Amino acid sequence: MSQYSTPTGNHLKGELAWTIAEHRSPSDAFAMTRHLTDADEGRYELLGLIDDCETALYWDYFWNHVVAATFDADGVDDLARDAPEEIRYAGRGDYFDDVDVSSWDWVHPRHQWRVE
Repeated sequence: MSQYSTPTGNHLKGELAWTIAEHRSPSDAFAMTRHLTDADEGRYELLGLIDDCETALYWDYFWNHVVAATFDADGVDDLARDAPEEIRYAGRGDYFDDVDVSSWDWVHPRHQWRVE
């Protein structure tokens, strides 16, 4: 796999579950992983985890901004929120230019190249 390949399926879920288990609850890590990856489709793209894996960051393609949502073994908080004009971005690249991804607890493999 090249350094820019994105792991999929079980490898991605295993990496995510392992990170959650290290920071939070090992017994709930797989349920949390399932909820996080289920929400990673269509309008929302999972970017990563912050705050000791307490907060998931998703890119909202409708509003062109990042939604920070808490999550647990029961699911991910509501992602559908209106974005005030002042926090909308031209795209994900603009957002990533403004943040320090290396400080995140987990970065989705499709964006790990931004850490390097």
